[in-house]
Amino acid sequence: MREVIKKFINYFYRKVLYLPFIILLLLFATYIFSNNFRYFLYYLNIDPNFLLAFITVITLLLSIIGNRKEREYNFNLNLHNFTRERVESVVGKLFVLMNNSNIYLKTIKDIKHSMDKNKKFIDANDVLSLTHSQINIESIGAYITMYFGPYIQEDWNLLYDKINKIGSNCSNILGNYNENYNPIGTEHFENEVLSNIDAIINESVILNKEIYDLTEEMKNTLLNIVVANDNKIKQKYIK
Repeated sequence: MREVIKKFINYFYRKVLYLPFIILLLLFATYIFSNNFRYFLYYLNIDPNFLLAFITVITLLLSIIGNRKEREYNFNLNLHNFTRERVESVVGKLFVLMNNSNIYLKTIKDIKHSMDKNKKFIDANDVLSLTHSQINIESIGAYITMYFGPYIQEDWNLLYDKINKIGSNCSNILGNYNENYNPIGTEHFENEVLSNIDAIINESVILNKEIYDLTEEMKNTLLNIVVANDNKIKQKYIK
C-alpha cells in the first residue's frame, strides 16, 4: 500500500505543473476565439492587458516544465553513467580473478608434469604473488556490496570461496614442491600434499569450471542492468 501511495505522490508531483498550464492555455484559447468571453471580461472591467500576463505565465510554466525535465534527464543520465563505470570496473576484476583461477590450475598441472618427467618446475607466472592480490578482491567485494548486492551478492560469496580454495590448492602444491624438490622421486620420499596431487587437480578442475560459470553469470547480470538502464532512458527521453 505504501508503494502505491508513493508512486501516486511521485506521479502527482511530476504532473502538477501541467494542470495550471492546461487551464491557462484553455483560457488563452477561449479569449482568442470567443467574443462572448472577451465581452464578459469587458463587462467585469478586467483590463485586456491580462492577455500579456497569460502569455508570460504560460511561457514561465513551459520553462519550468522544460527545466525540470532537463534536470531529471541529467540526473538519470549521470546515475546511469555512474552505474556503467562501476559495472565496467567489477566485470574487469571478475575477469582478472577468472584468469588467476586458470593460472592456478595450470600451475598445479605443470608441477604434476614436472614431477612425472623428473624436471625442475619454474614458476614463470609468480603464482604466489597472485594468491596475495587481496586489494582487487576487497575492492570488488566493496563495489558489489554497495551497488549490486541484491543482484550478485550470493554468487560473489560463492566465487570468493572458490577462488580462495583453488588458490590455496596451488600455493600448497607449489610450496611443498619447492621445499621438497631434491628428495622428490627418491625411494623413501613421502609428502601428504604431493602424494594427493591427482585428487587436488581433479578438485581444482571442478573449481575452475565453477569459477568460470559464476563469472559469466555475474557478468551477464551486470551487463543486463546497464542495458535495462539504457532502454529506460531511451524510452523516457528519446522518442
